[in-house]
Amino acid sequence: MTHNLKIDSKLYKALQESFGKQVVDVKLNDILLSGIENQLEKYNNQILNFGEKYGVSFQEFENMWDSGKIKNRHSHEVESDFIDWEMLEMEKRIC
Repeated sequence: MTHNLKIDSKLYKALQESFGKQVVDVKLNDILLSGIENQLEKYNNQILNFGEKYGVSFQEFENMWDSGKIKNRHSHEVESDFIDWEMLEMEKRIC
């Protein structure tokens, strides 16, 4: 997946003139990569919390959900956790 950063053309030109195109491009890539890594770490921590809470992986939880084996699955808390957990797994794949 490609991630893009939109930067003002005048600012980009000024940075290139001050530091050189290669240095600016490397630094911008580093900033993007750092942001993606931080987001991925955040997703992984939240996923881990759900796994610890329910004692299973998301795939196992989803299978149990589909087969009706989750106790109180339509309670606000459990249903909300399922939706949030599923979203985190999807976001993680996108990163």
